[in-house]
Amino acid sequence: MRVAVVGLGRVARHVHLPLLAKLDKYFAVTAVCDAQHGYAADVARRMRVPGSGVFSDVRSMFGCGEFDAVLLLTSGSHAALAAEALKRGYPVFCEKPLAHTLDEAGVVREAGDRLMLGYMKQYDPVVTEALGGLDLGAIRHIDVSVLHPPERFPQTDWTPASGSHSGTASAPEHVGPRVHWEYRAVLDSVCHDLALIRLLDGGIGVDVDAAYSWGARDGESGSLEFSGPLSHGGRYNVRWHYLPDYPEYEEHVRVHTEDGTHDLAFGNPYFFGADSGFERELLAFHSFVTAGTPPLSGIAEGTADIRTGMLVLDALGKTG
Repeated sequence: MRVAVVGLGRVARHVHLPLLAKLDKYFAVTAVCDAQHGYAADVARRMRVPGSGVFSDVRSMFGCGEFDAVLLLTSGSHAALAAEALKRGYPVFCEKPLAHTLDEAGVVREAGDRLMLGYMKQYDPVVTEALGGLDLGAIRHIDVSVLHPPERFPQTDWTPASGSHSGTASAPEHVGPRVHWEYRAVLDSVCHDLALIRLLDGGIGVDVDAAYSWGARDGESGSLEFSGPLSHGGRYNVRWHYLPDYPEYEEHVRVHTEDGTHDLAFGNPYFFGADSGFERELLAFHSFVTAGTPPLSGIAEGTADIRTGMLVLDALGKTG
């Protein structure tokens, strides 16, 4: 399958491009696009992409037609580019977040439905093994803990707009500088845990009935905690901590049932072995495009995560 890669930053360099090269039985990179044309040309040379497949403008690349699908690996909202690619008939693999607002997500939804979100932990072998031994209906509690060392989010001039978002009757009362990092913590990091909660709970949306944040200083993120009900009567909670001096990324998802606990542990996502969630999600995208196999997350799930982020803001507005 011929693919075009848009955005050649850290995730592309450390994850997707090496895996696409490894999976050359399934993928052939025939076009690359990055705002820095010289860098795109260098990547193209190393990936053996012909010079005609090097672009610094996405829409020019979409017009060339020398590929079957698009991988959107840029940072920030992917709504505009995803909608453009879908309108042109290209299936899309989209890094998170799908969009920053429900209105943006609606634009993508109206453009088409052949989009897979890059929630790689849903495909992680640890998760697949746990799902095989779990009675999902017997889950009493899902306990998520993320210890996040320094990793700054990409700089943007965007902040979440209040109103027209959460599906609740009232607009969020929680305002101020904390809104920015809390909302982005959900859409840029905790979204992977929301994807796991969805997978374990069997639904799409994740409701929120309590949230707290503390510890932010000097323009950096702090700690965010939120919780809510599961569809089968249990509950979940998420504790996400930005820790400036913490040595290494840690993530634990503990699933408590009436007969035991399943502990899913994840380390730094950029260090992975031969059989990883990243590799499995690319193979799932290939199956999605070539055989129509539905992905585990698409536009509906990305939209649900935006709604959850806004529900977190709503809950923070009640706790102050």
